[in-house]
Amino acid sequence: MTTETKTRLVTASIVAPFVVACFISYKSLIGLVAAVVLLASYELLNMAVQGQNERGFVKYAVAICVGFVVAYGVMEARNGLLLLSLAFILTNVIAVLTQKNVENVWPVVVATGLALVYVAGCLSFFFPMYLEFGAANALLNLTAVWLYDTGAYFVGMRWGKTKISKKFSPNKSLEGVIGGFLSSLAFSFVYKLVFDFIFKAEVMPFGSLVILSAIIAILDTFGDLFESALKRYFKVKDSGTVLPGHGGMLDRIDGLLFVTPVTYYLLSIGVL
Repeated sequence: MTTETKTRLVTASIVAPFVVACFISYKSLIGLVAAVVLLASYELLNMAVQGQNERGFVKYAVAICVGFVVAYGVMEARNGLLLLSLAFILTNVIAVLTQKNVENVWPVVVATGLALVYVAGCLSFFFPMYLEFGAANALLNLTAVWLYDTGAYFVGMRWGKTKISKKFSPNKSLEGVIGGFLSSLAFSFVYKLVFDFIFKAEVMPFGSLVILSAIIAILDTFGDLFESALKRYFKVKDSGTVLPGHGGMLDRIDGLLFVTPVTYYLLSIGVL
């Protein structure tokens, strides 16, 4: 086992129990999502303005991203489009007004909009999922993604040969995707048995778990490729260093950002 792998495992063993505990109540979930958005949106915006002197807008944009999450959560996931639109207008007004160099306006506006929609907006789908379909299904969405990432990492590291995207993520392999899918599926089945019979919580049916694991395998992979493409563009290896062995917070949740809105939508229309 490499030093990096050991570091990843130690970090996960410390962070994971705290994150899971935040799903005990809706209020603690709001705090968790707000904290993750704070770190991830800062990392994204910081990458976007690296090497520039125009950094003043970052703290304001991050504050608005977090403010949107808290407001949306406190309002129990109502009026989301209105709140998102108002936050989008405000962040971009600030982004433009704080720029001294006109050449920075476009990348800054794009970065603020991306931070708000991609990070804060997508992650906030945990709120309606929690309120409408229960803490058990919301937590499953998170932990199944974790197990997919873990399975994909170890299987890909050991047997990965068929590369998916040498351009953006050369370590990502088809074998890793399959290993991640099987890991997520096996975990989901065990999760359902435990929560159904021990905690008496209603978890989506076994057939839906197969669909969920397939969705995770596809969207988590593309979420990782999307963030890898951003990092390639900004010429950085990791989005940050807040999670030793994992990189930044954005590196850790890149797949979750793509999976969560789709999971909520499929639950809403009865597919899951």
